[in-house]
Amino acid sequence: MVVNTFRRLKWMLRHGKGGRPLRELPWIKGKLYVNQGGTLRVGNRVRFVGKPWASQLTVEKGAVLEIGDRTFINAGVGIASRNRVTIGRDVKIGPRTSILDSMYHQLDANDSAGASKPIVIGDNVWIGTRCTILPGVTIGENAVVAAGSLVNKDVPKNALVAGTPARVIRELDIPDGWIRE
Repeated sequence: MVVNTFRRLKWMLRHGKGGRPLRELPWIKGKLYVNQGGTLRVGNRVRFVGKPWASQLTVEKGAVLEIGDRTFINAGVGIASRNRVTIGRDVKIGPRTSILDSMYHQLDANDSAGASKPIVIGDNVWIGTRCTILPGVTIGENAVVAAGSLVNKDVPKNALVAGTPARVIRELDIPDGWIRE
């Protein structure tokens, strides 16, 4: 009996359930709220932390949220997609960060209600604690967004940005193939 159970567990680890090995499945610690009306794609070995603050993913009807392999999303992160949010592979997102592809409200009579612009976050990006990523932003691969930054325009690849609004502080020296731990 124990041997059969062990064999089944070993098989599941190797071959998985539904075509994905168990070690490749997303990992969630704490609370993660998912409001899904659209398409949510989560890559292999994505990690979510929802302690001490719950994290939240919102994908409205017709919208797309894609999260690449080995991405880490820390506590209290809120990601809301009314159009499209694409997060690359090996991305690290610090606690209490907000990523919104729509402002969800009109600022004045000339704005269309809920107008949204896609957000693209490249591979190997590090977004620090309490950052805000606004609609229409592209963050290039290997970039770092310093804690507390408000990103309202594109960030070049291999750049460190900081501030409110975020501006380039310096270029980073990132060798090909190097991934942040």
